Amino acid sequence: MNDLTPGTTVVVFDCFGTIITERRPMPGTDDFTRAVAEVLVLDRKLADEVVTEVFTTLYTALVDKSALQPATRDVLDTTLRSRGVVRPAEDLDRALWRALGCEDDDRYALCEPAADAMRRTAGAGHTVRLLSNCYLPGGLMRRLLTQLRVPGVYDRAHFTADGGPKKPDPRAFELITAGPFGRRIMVGDSDDNDLTPARRLGWDVVPVDPARPDFGELYALLFRDAPEIRSVQRNTR
Repeated sequence: MNDLTPGTTVVVFDCFGTIITERRPMPGTDDFTRAVAEVLVLDRKLADEVVTEVFTTLYTALVDKSALQPATRDVLDTTLRSRGVVRPAEDLDRALWRALGCEDDDRYALCEPAADAMRRTAGAGHTVRLLSNCYLPGGLMRRLLTQLRVPGVYDRAHFTADGGPKKPDPRAFELITAGPFGRRIMVGDSDDNDLTPARRLGWDVVPVDPARPDFGELYALLFRDAPEIRSVQRNTR
């Protein structure tokens, strides 16, 4: 069985910048503080302390490329409890949903070419998975993907906000591609986080320019011998 046989290839898609188009920058600390104060009913001074500690904890893990990312909800919960504040998990999720801009209708959008690439890949019998460095817990990430109408053709996702290895740590790539695959392909917009680490593991890579998303290279890798796919490539450029 060769690498192009349906079912032996796994294609891993990055989320933000690849599947999800970010129309505006990620909310800053002021936006985050305002959301936490309003949703969790905290005074502004306490909310500011909490957000500062949460950001510091997450940033410390972010800059250490080999450090495991702590679970966002757990960090928020622990920080609140250390100050004598207890809130139910659903309230923490509401605060994170608002703080990370998910209530803004114009912040995130589906990249239609990426969605089509996901559908075509799965339709050809290949495995589709998602790997995202994010701060939204997995349940909220899935809610956002559903809201944006990302095709539900992926069988597994690793959202780092739930805790664990993050890109570019090779453990994140190995985790999301567990299985007897003959070929692994990474599709993403970041050279540092997506493409270079995947290349080092011997994967094929497909770079994505968020301003001009083109998945012709993916089709070439998956379907290079199929004339009907060569036609698709011409029509998507």
